[in-house]
Amino acid sequence: MSDPSQPSSENRELQPNKWWRILKYLAIGITCNGAIWLLAISYLKNTPSTYTSQLILNVTSGGPQVNVNLPNIGQAATSSSSAFGSSSDPRENYKLIGLTSKVLNQSAEALEMSKEKFGEPKIKIINNTTMMMVEIGAQDPEIAREKAKVFYQTLTSKVEELRLAEFKERDKVSQTTLEAAEIKLTKAQERLSNYKVNSQLNSSEQIKILIDNIEALRIEKANTIVARREISQKQQSLSHLIQVSAAEAAEALTLQTDRQFQEYLQEYTQASTKLNALQTNRGPNYPDVVATRKKQEVALNALLKRGQIILNKTLKKLDLERLVLDNINGSGIKRSELFQELIKLNAESSAIAAKAIALSRELSKLETRLLVLTPQESVLESLQKDVQIAEAVFASTLTKIDLSRNDPFNSFPLIQIIEEPTLPEDPTSPKPKLVLAGAFLGSLLISSGLTLIWWRESLTIVLKKVLREVLA
Repeated sequence: MSDPSQPSSENRELQPNKWWRILKYLAIGITCNGAIWLLAISYLKNTPSTYTSQLILNVTSGGPQVNVNLPNIGQAATSSSSAFGSSSDPRENYKLIGLTSKVLNQSAEALEMSKEKFGEPKIKIINNTTMMMVEIGAQDPEIAREKAKVFYQTLTSKVEELRLAEFKERDKVSQTTLEAAEIKLTKAQERLSNYKVNSQLNSSEQIKILIDNIEALRIEKANTIVARREISQKQQSLSHLIQVSAAEAAEALTLQTDRQFQEYLQEYTQASTKLNALQTNRGPNYPDVVATRKKQEVALNALLKRGQIILNKTLKKLDLERLVLDNINGSGIKRSELFQELIKLNAESSAIAAKAIALSRELSKLETRLLVLTPQESVLESLQKDVQIAEAVFASTLTKIDLSRNDPFNSFPLIQIIEEPTLPEDPTSPKPKLVLAGAFLGSLLISSGLTLIWWRESLTIVLKKVLREVLA
C-alpha cells in the first residue's frame, strides 16, 4: 500500500514545471506575435507609397470586305477579316511587344531614367472584349501618369515600325509577283501576235463571218440555178415555136441590119414576086419568065454571097428562108421581136450561167479557206485564253496590291486609346488595412497553434477514449 503523502509531493514537484511551461508558451507567443506586428508596422512605415496609373486600349477587329469585278477579265477580292481568330489574339502579341526590352528601354530613356526604375508594366487582357488594360506604378502620381503616356507612345511607335517593315516586305513580294504576272502576260500577248501574223486567222469572228458568207453564197447559187432553169425553159419554148435557135436569131438580126444585104433581099423578093405572077399565065420558057428567073438567080447568088461575108459561113437558100425577116406584110416585124426576145433570153441564160460558175468558184475558194482556218481556230482560241488568263491574273494581282495598301492594319490592328492614363489619387501599395488584416490573421494562427500544442495531451486522451467507444 502506497504512502498517502506521495501524490502531494508529486504535485509539488510538477507545479514548477507547469509554470515554466506556461512562461515558455507565453514567451513564444509574445515573440512571434511581436515579430509579426513589428514587421507589419515596419513595412507600413518604411515602404514608400506606390501610385498606379491605368490605361485602357482597344484593338480594332478588322475592316469590311472589298470585292472588285473586272468585266471580261475576272474578279479581285480582298478582305480584312477579324484579327481575333480562334487560335490568335493580337492583344497577346501587343502584350509581348510591350514587355520587350527595347520598348521598356525606349520608354525609360524618354523619361531619362533607368529601365529598373521605370519598372515593368502590368498588361491585362480583358476577356470577351477587344480591350486591354495597362497598369504602371511610380512613387509619384504625376510620374506614374507620365510613365503610362510614354509607354503607350513607345508601344504604338514600335507597332508602327513593325507595320511599316511588314508593309515593305509585303510590297517587295507583291512587286515580284506583279512583275512575274506582267512577264507572263507579255509572253502570252507576243505568242498571240506572232500566231496572227504567221497564220491567216486573226479572230474567231473571222470563222463566223466566213461561214455566213459560205451559207449566203450557197443560197445565192441555188437561186441562180433556179432562175437559169426558168429562163432556159422559156428559151427552149420560144426556140421551138419559131424553129430558130438563139444563134440563128442573132444571125438573122445581123443580116437585117446590113443595108446591102437588105437591097439584095429586096431585089430577090421583087424578082420572086414578079416570077410567081408571070408563071400563073405563062409557061416557063417565055422570055419575060426566063429573064425574071435569071434576075432572081442573080439576086439570090448576091444575097448568099453577102450573107456568107457577113456571117462568115456558107449559106444555103433554105437557111435564108429561115433567117430572112420579111417586113413587107408586117410579119417580119413580129418575127423580129420574137428573135430579139430569144436573143435576150439567151443572153440572160448565159449571164446567169456565168454567175453560177463564178459563185461555184467563189464557194469552192471559201470552203477551202474554211478547211484551212478551222484547225487554226482551236490554236487561236487557246492562245487567246492564255492571254485572258494572264490579263486576269495581272489585273487581279495589281488590284489586290492597291487594295492591300489601303489596309495597313491587317497583321497589326489599329490601337485606340479608350481611357487616357489616369492620375491616381490613392496609393496602390502599401495598403494599411490589408497589412494589418494580414498581421491580425497571422497572430490568430500562431495563437491558435500554441493553444492546440498546449492542450495536445488532453486532446490525445479524449481522442483515444472516443475511438475506443466507437470501436467497442
